[in-house]
Amino acid sequence: MRSFFRFSSWVLMACCWSWGSAMAADFPTKTVRLVVPFPPGGATDALARLMAEKLSDKWKQPVIVENKPGANTAIGTDVVAKSAPDGHVLGIVTGSHVTNPLLGAKLPYDTLKDLTGVMMLTRFHMGIYAHPSVPANTPAELIELAKQKPPLAYAAATTQSYLGMSLLNMMTKTSMEYVAYKGSAQAINDVLGGHIKLMIDPVLHSTLQHVQAGKLKLIGTLSTKPADLTPNTPAFGRLVSGYDFSGVFGLVARGGTPSALVRQIRNDFASVMQMPEVAERIRSIGQEAITSTPEEYNAYILDEMKKWAPVVQATGAKID
Repeated sequence: MRSFFRFSSWVLMACCWSWGSAMAADFPTKTVRLVVPFPPGGATDALARLMAEKLSDKWKQPVIVENKPGANTAIGTDVVAKSAPDGHVLGIVTGSHVTNPLLGAKLPYDTLKDLTGVMMLTRFHMGIYAHPSVPANTPAELIELAKQKPPLAYAAATTQSYLGMSLLNMMTKTSMEYVAYKGSAQAINDVLGGHIKLMIDPVLHSTLQHVQAGKLKLIGTLSTKPADLTPNTPAFGRLVSGYDFSGVFGLVARGGTPSALVRQIRNDFASVMQMPEVAERIRSIGQEAITSTPEEYNAYILDEMKKWAPVVQATGAKID
């Protein structure tokens, strides 16, 4: 009897593998929808549209970008979670994909069951910017200043930035205070005007122009290494062992999509990202290509949940 069940299980697995491989070989059989959880016009949207164009040529099927902003990216991700597990609806996600369930968001999907990681696409760096009057120029000097003259206040436009700085506070025994802003533009203007002295924002050309003009200082990246755009700017992660608040854009598919198909989609995206035009676009918007495997991305999601869960608990952070 045991031999029969083992044989039946083997046959079932073989059939599933064969079915998944057949789907991968024929993919895509219709239009592919790439869901971007942000409004049109941003850097990530532009990159998604360029990749969609190149994938359309490669797959000989239309690849269309659908912008579904709102609910801290959950509206767009839900479109993928409610799709068929056949790879024809894919979604771009950010760090909120990890933190939304930790922050008590009432999600219409299960992050781990209804979605599966295809690959990490790109990494971007967050940085601490300061008004020129701040008497600190390096991560070490800022941390020492935060200990000597608390509280230092910082502007940030996202809950993720608050969590990233909360982790830095916990690891350095400082108490830099969060001042919430509705958007980066307002935060930048207030730091430029000296109304608030520090700001957390991505390392982008648009913000670095103020650094180059001497109107802001980039104290350091909140990563384990400097950003490619600012190779001479130190990283907080090199001073504070184990600290990393770099951001990742990832690609997800519906949970239950056959693994052979997921790997095929990953390989096709990776090949497109290596095209000179796409690679240059990635660099131009201050991001760095990763092109991980599905296994690496799913492991990363779990690791990030474990990393941020105690920070959320310690801060009591919530989102609606």
